[in-house]
Amino acid sequence: MPFWVLALLMAWPSLAPAMELGLSSDTIVRHLERDERGGQTRSLLPAYEFLRLDYGNIRTPGLSLHAYGWGRANLRDNYATNTTAGELLYAYLEYLDPNRDWQVRLGRQYVFEGVTRESLDGAYVKTDIIPTVTVSAYAGSPLNLEDTAGRRGDSIVGARVVHALPGRYDVGVSYKRTANNGTADEELLGTDVSLLLPANMTLLGHSTFNLITHGFGEHSYEARIPIAAFELRPFIQKYRYADYLNGRAGGAKPFRFVSQLGDKVTIAGCEVFWYPAENIEVGGRYKHYEYDRRFGSADMYTALATVRRRIFSEIGAEVGRVDGDRAENRYYLGRAYAYWDIAPFFVTGDVMYVSYDEEIYGKGSAFFASAGMGRKFFDRALNVKLSLDFSRDPYFDKDYRGTLAASYQFGK
Repeated sequence: MPFWVLALLMAWPSLAPAMELGLSSDTIVRHLERDERGGQTRSLLPAYEFLRLDYGNIRTPGLSLHAYGWGRANLRDNYATNTTAGELLYAYLEYLDPNRDWQVRLGRQYVFEGVTRESLDGAYVKTDIIPTVTVSAYAGSPLNLEDTAGRRGDSIVGARVVHALPGRYDVGVSYKRTANNGTADEELLGTDVSLLLPANMTLLGHSTFNLITHGFGEHSYEARIPIAAFELRPFIQKYRYADYLNGRAGGAKPFRFVSQLGDKVTIAGCEVFWYPAENIEVGGRYKHYEYDRRFGSADMYTALATVRRRIFSEIGAEVGRVDGDRAENRYYLGRAYAYWDIAPFFVTGDVMYVSYDEEIYGKGSAFFASAGMGRKFFDRALNVKLSLDFSRDPYFDKDYRGTLAASYQFGK
């Protein structure tokens, strides 16, 4: 642990009195058994532990500590030889000014702002220069480049500036640069906007420009138009994979390959939602996919309905049709799900069926079903759930999964 972190922890009682501790634990034991094509059966019995800690004063701003990590032990495994694994996902100290004018985070953390979706070891600062302008910045070492020639010479820096008038608009400009072993791996410039228009209409969107490839990688815009008990959400998205995906050493391997194909995709459509009552939602969705080189085009039509009971219970159904140029993109689908709270018990269920127009690897359909039951203890602080899943599709003959999960909340 760095010396400055240890020093702050030792001085904690005098710096921030009346601190409170919050702990949450998620323990999951899973059993997976898969019958693959060719008659081979594989099984796996992993046990996971996810632990989160929050230490600070929840009623007033000030100094706080936040940490979250996971570990896994394979009790039985004929997939691979790695029997244990684990990772510290984040662990940082945070200070929030009593007037909430600025905040600082030091340590391992996630940054989700503008063009940034990164996990890093470093520092993050956010402040209001004037009431209508907010500036944030970060610097450190990115975690995603750890397996690429080590972390020596790796760095990440970025910033975002937002101008906002509450109830009218906010407009942001953001920048990110990642270096791998001293060489620029990714450099992005982005804009994002949220506009509140007359009649309670809203326009949301963002664009991303790749400063290394000198091209726009993404445009994504959506409008929300309320009309009585209805809401319309027309949208359009455009991606150019060579500029959107990182094709360099730090990029994820499946996407590095896709980025070399030079494909472009446009997704356009509209969602319509109807709210006839407070607990009922009925909707329809249309999406058109247009690929420049691979996959051709496809259209998706979906209808859905959801009924909710109080806060925790709901049931829903969805039916749809996908009609595309390729055989795997021509099918009907149906889904039904439920989460029902019968305090202190709860039950869950999920069923999905897909029927292909043409057989894929000799099979014309795919099926998935999941059923679970659980119980809540100690005023919902402890949830225990057992679920069983089954799936069958053109790629796997049979796939069985069982999960025993226990979630515990202490303190906050």
